[in-house]
Amino acid sequence: MTKKRTLNELRQSKTFGYKRPVSHFKNVDNSPKVDPRYICELCEKFPNDYDLGNEVRKYYLYLKNN
Repeated sequence: MTKKRTLNELRQSKTFGYKRPVSHFKNVDNSPKVDPRYICELCEKFPNDYDLGNEVRKYYLYLKNN
């Protein structure tokens, strides 16, 4: 017969209640290749996050459509 384990003992075991997290990121082979140097240039040119976001969006759409 095995000893009845307390809740704390169960929690300390590695198999108790652990499930691998589900990754929501999916690798897409046909995603556009972004140039990190260009993104760095945009960061220096547009210190405002709102303007930077607009320019990055334009760049992404340009890459996606070409």
